[in-house]
Amino acid sequence: MAYGSVFQDLFTGNMSREANNTTATDNSHAKMVESILPLLGLRGISPLYGFIGSWLGLEPSLLLTALGVLWAFNKLSRQLYSFVYAIVVQHFTSSVHIRNPDDIYTHLMKWLATQPRLVNSRSLMAETSSKEAWEDEDASNVTRDSSGFYLNFSHQEAKNPAQYVPAIGLHGFWWRGHYFTLTRKREMVFTENSSRAFREHEDITISCFWRSPQPIKQFLAHIKEVYYSNHQARTIVKRPSRLTNPRFGGRNNWLQVANRPVRDIRTVVLDEHQKLKVLADINEYLHPETPRWYANRGIPLRRGYLFHGPPGTGKTSLSFALAGIFGLDIHVISLLEPSLTEEDLSSLFASLPRRCIVLLEDIDTAGLRRPPPPKPENEDEGNGTAHSRPGRTTRSHNNTAATNTSNNNNAAPHDWKVSDLAKALKKDDKPEQRTGISLSGLLNAIDGVASHEGRVLIMTTNQPNQLDDALIRPGRIDLQVAFTNATQDQARELFVRMYEGDPRPRPRKGGEKTDSTGTSTTTAAPRTGAAVESPGSAAETDGLDIRELELPEVARRFGVKVPDGELSPAQIQGYLLKRKKHPRRALEEADAWVDGLMKQRMLRTNVVEVQ
Repeated sequence: MAYGSVFQDLFTGNMSREANNTTATDNSHAKMVESILPLLGLRGISPLYGFIGSWLGLEPSLLLTALGVLWAFNKLSRQLYSFVYAIVVQHFTSSVHIRNPDDIYTHLMKWLATQPRLVNSRSLMAETSSKEAWEDEDASNVTRDSSGFYLNFSHQEAKNPAQYVPAIGLHGFWWRGHYFTLTRKREMVFTENSSRAFREHEDITISCFWRSPQPIKQFLAHIKEVYYSNHQARTIVKRPSRLTNPRFGGRNNWLQVANRPVRDIRTVVLDEHQKLKVLADINEYLHPETPRWYANRGIPLRRGYLFHGPPGTGKTSLSFALAGIFGLDIHVISLLEPSLTEEDLSSLFASLPRRCIVLLEDIDTAGLRRPPPPKPENEDEGNGTAHSRPGRTTRSHNNTAATNTSNNNNAAPHDWKVSDLAKALKKDDKPEQRTGISLSGLLNAIDGVASHEGRVLIMTTNQPNQLDDALIRPGRIDLQVAFTNATQDQARELFVRMYEGDPRPRPRKGGEKTDSTGTSTTTAAPRTGAAVESPGSAAETDGLDIRELELPEVARRFGVKVPDGELSPAQIQGYLLKRKKHPRRALEEADAWVDGLMKQRMLRTNVVEVQ
């Protein structure tokens, strides 16, 4: 028993001594940390440090050591990940950048808006989506006003769903077995053009895990094919945009402003021989072998046309019909735009595609004429000394010398003539210098040394005699097409076109429709009997007041009542549009309508009494 007590005392003493040593060590660590914290400006943490140690029963320094190891491991892993990621991106991935002024940007955004996986992403950007003027609509969704007779579109925009595209940032998607990443970035860029302002530009980067960019090229070719799949029967109209294009020195770019169905050339009222002449000329010019033929003979690859005639005779309509036949886009330029400079005009022509139509409407209103040569100061306008008239002789040299001497000797006021006073007033009251496009600037853009080749230039004018000879010389204008008022045969043709039956569209099975990706989707079939039927709606296309067999005879009688070469096709079309379901009434009221127009022309008034 004595030995057991001795061993117990020894064991207890050793344990107490170890505890004392540990406590002493902990106290020394705690005192060391508490002495260091004030030096680091963390005096307020000292009580907290002691509280954590007593509450957890652990040495806080050990906890800090563990946190430091975790922080170092995280830092090292991040550095290692960045290093490996940089090697993979540099050697095993490919990227393609797209800027927003380019057409590929529009193609890509249209495609992204139709992808279910991207549309259901957690980071999206909502955009307003409105139907185009020529887009088909379901008549069953159109409401009526309180009377129940007239259509009401006040809630039409509310029914159009918003369009969602991936927001700014990083996104990923799969396409044909390849995983692509899409990064959208926006930046402010200072433009060096005439506006000189900061503009917002967007850069899209498409990347894939592949050493060759071929998958990205195939993807971009696919979205471009999808975008143009439903544009085969459409005509795209573009106008100058203030957005800059880096490919052409950061200057003006083209912006799509309209996308309309192609116009049938049969609806253009023009002599058939002239139609075929224009079609054959443009078809030969656009042939793939034409550029080599022009180059071998040193001829610039350009073609210009001048459409001239009274207003409303179909000059612009023929331009749209030609664009639809040959599948070309129309680029419209207004020379009266005050902010358009000659430098902008040259850059716009330089950014044109290989084959397109450039339309300059009403070129005569732009005032592009050479300034008149200055008249000699000693010219006597009153007596016509500059150009002697028949039967009269000019003054002799002595008379001229005497006149100059008298002018130098302070002539009396009564020696002044009315013509001298008019010239003095004209010098003092000169109009301000015209700004914008000059004649020389337009000529340099059309066929200058650095001008664009391959385009089809069409100018329209109501007054061809007011154009400068340099603007319409051969080489700039290669073919002139004269438009006239409608003949009786053309009036009869217009009548038939207005009232003939429309071609029925092919019915789709099960409410099938085609979306923007070119694939067919199935929607619920519209309710039967729910279509809106109002006077003149599409539901009453065949509800004419004559039979179809009577249309040729009624059209012939209508053509006889129209005076030959007196009315424009636009006037006849406007008259028939007001009676688009009543051809018989149009025939019966034709005499009063023609008499009203003739009376209006005689009185030279713009007020129309009979419509």
